[in-house]
Amino acid sequence: MKDLLIVSHCILNHAAKVEQDEAELAGEYKIREELLQLVLKKEVQLFQMPCPEFIMYGSQRWGHVKNQFQHPFYIEQCRKILEPVLFQLQEYAQHVEKFRILGIVSVEGSPNCGYHLTCEGKWKGEIGTDEKRIQDIQNSLKMTEKPGVYMEVLEEELCKKNMKIPIMTMQEAVQLLKN
Repeated sequence: MKDLLIVSHCILNHAAKVEQDEAELAGEYKIREELLQLVLKKEVQLFQMPCPEFIMYGSQRWGHVKNQFQHPFYIEQCRKILEPVLFQLQEYAQHVEKFRILGIVSVEGSPNCGYHLTCEGKWKGEIGTDEKRIQDIQNSLKMTEKPGVYMEVLEEELCKKNMKIPIMTMQEAVQLLKN
């Protein structure tokens, strides 16, 4: 029996993340390291999902908020990106004698891969040099207790296929593997 975790892309490849102050990511990196050590210790198999932001906007992209990704074209592209992922998950799921899918691991705070927490705000248009406009944009940014766009689409697609795979945070995955 092989245990399997499906992970958001940047859990295994943080080079795909938006450039940001590495100090701000210290907590995320710490929990990721703990998760990966447990994965190795428990011989859990990893399945890395593709990153929609990296695929569509590349490594030079600016940071975004969920609101910017909530439009029909982007959502449809997420569905297309997830199609081969879902086919593979169906294959694993139909062989319960060989595989156990433990869950899908999110990256909290992400506008796409957050599950319990995502970033929203009035981030749009040219930022420019107007200090008041910049301040207004920054003040509009907030973490909300909602899933990101990619996780919403993934959850909808899993539901359509009657696949019950839990979506969890890295911290929840650590707790699962410790038990």
